[in-house]
Amino acid sequence: MKNNLVKNKWRWIISIFFLIFAMFAAIMHQIKGGGPSGSASVDALCPFGGLETLFSLIKDGSYISKITPSSVVLLIAVLILAVLFGKVFCGYICPLGTIQSLFNKLAKKLKIKQLKPNKHVDKILRYSKYVVLFVVLFITYKAGELILRPLDPWASFMHLGSGLEVFEEFLIGVIILALIIISSLFIERAWCRYFCPLGAALAIISPIRIFKIKRNSSSCTGCMECTKNCPMGLSVHSDDSPSSMECISCGECISSCPVEKTLETKRGRLAVSPGKTATILVIFLVLFIGANIFTGNFKTSLSNKAVLTESEVLDPENIKGYMTINDVCEEFNIEPSILLEYCGLPEDTELDIPVKDLKESLKEEGIDFETDNLREVVEEINNLDNNI
Repeated sequence: MKNNLVKNKWRWIISIFFLIFAMFAAIMHQIKGGGPSGSASVDALCPFGGLETLFSLIKDGSYISKITPSSVVLLIAVLILAVLFGKVFCGYICPLGTIQSLFNKLAKKLKIKQLKPNKHVDKILRYSKYVVLFVVLFITYKAGELILRPLDPWASFMHLGSGLEVFEEFLIGVIILALIIISSLFIERAWCRYFCPLGAALAIISPIRIFKIKRNSSSCTGCMECTKNCPMGLSVHSDDSPSSMECISCGECISSCPVEKTLETKRGRLAVSPGKTATILVIFLVLFIGANIFTGNFKTSLSNKAVLTESEVLDPENIKGYMTINDVCEEFNIEPSILLEYCGLPEDTELDIPVKDLKESLKEEGIDFETDNLREVVEEINNLDNNI
């Protein structure tokens, strides 16, 4: 048993690594901003974004706002892993899942009583995530944009580094995030069990997974350690094939089993230990994502022109805070001096720093200037040019 526990430490090493990487990426995005010269946004590093833009990509060959090619690459990688091992992304990679498990471990250390939902209530609640998945995709596809983004707890978490500004866009998302953390103190991975839309999408694929967790009933002692340690609250001990749609392939049941080879991830006679699962996962991600980076498919940002274009026309409403005045002038074919004059800005205004940073330096000079002001002015100049 000790050997199994050592092997399963790789799952935690990988999970913590991705959590730290996500936080690092969030901080870098806050420091450098987005766009071609900035750092990857939360949307660019989220596989669910690939699912949200899928309809637009198939219909028009375009990405919805904030979604980039990297999201689609990550979605494909996660789907391939799901075909191999089921919801292994949830068990090994998802930072939000790791946060919940860490808080639950803390709660158990503090002797906080764990809640076990009524069996029938639990079963009904598990269907909620499929409703969430349908609603999110339907509304996103209809709107053609991430209209529900302010409610996203993961996007909220990744923007905590912006300080109090996070409440301007993600007030509800932060509240949902807080509720997720609080709930995890009493029910491990409550969000994953009942409401996660990506988990719901992967659960739909999970039944066709190649490697499944099998239980050898003849060697099972009925100690129920597997069930006690399952973060998804599954009755692993009572099924000869515990790989239900809810299983996140984390290997906790296998690692906690005191009898060797009673629980195994198998395909026929081929068994894959939690350690091997971790190894396969890491090698696959490195090769798959590395290959897409090498071929130029893993793009975490779109060109300024692509971001500004709406229905094949440059739209001032799509001007972003990470763009500079020079970027805007270049794309809309406006002389910088003319733009500065219309904006009421000094002639010596910095033209090559992001607008969101420019507003801070202008504020020190007593000038209030927002990205919205730039959008309005470019719209005004465009209208004047069109009427000439």
